[in-house]
Amino acid sequence: MKKLFILFAFSISYIWCLAQSFGELEWQKTKIPAIILEVPQTASVTQDAIVKKLSQMGYNGKETKDVIFYKGIRINEISSEPLDIYLSVDRKSRKEKDACTVYFAVSGAPGQFVKAGDDAILLQKINAYVNNFPVWAEAEALERDIKDQEDKLKNAEKKATDLQDESESLQKRLKKLNEDIEQNKKDIEKQKSEVENQRKALDVLKAKRKF
Repeated sequence: MKKLFILFAFSISYIWCLAQSFGELEWQKTKIPAIILEVPQTASVTQDAIVKKLSQMGYNGKETKDVIFYKGIRINEISSEPLDIYLSVDRKSRKEKDACTVYFAVSGAPGQFVKAGDDAILLQKINAYVNNFPVWAEAEALERDIKDQEDKLKNAEKKATDLQDESESLQKRLKKLNEDIEQNKKDIEKQKSEVENQRKALDVLKAKRKF
């Protein structure tokens, strides 16, 4: 039990350290301090996950040069006061396409960005919030996988239906073809009789020749 507790504590500490990393985000030709977090999902999935969460709260950001800016929004998990949020999500590297780096900058007032060494409680709240990103991204990736699988199932079902329809059409054509074959056999026999009758008629006429 003690080992499990130590492992759990280590895991929490590790996650904390991940979110505790500070770096810089370029915004309008200015470097601003931002929390950096690596997420084991694609940049597209991760960004959509975060943007959707904020959208569900009623906030829509404005994107400028790969940075999404949210002005005066309230994130209760961080603060009851309005905040300016700067979000940027980049692919980690060309080789690691399924991982990304999230830059999350917070400003309580114009030009006053939260940075390393600021109020510990505020930093703890921001880090706790940022540590939700991997969970959100994982959920978004799952939803995309479900959607893709639903599309594959729908396509497979459509193909199966099309093949069934084609089979029924072929069966009808085969039935009609068999009927035509049988009718053709009857027509052949009938025509043979007609040929024989015409031959007999010709023989009768020929027998009347006197010269």
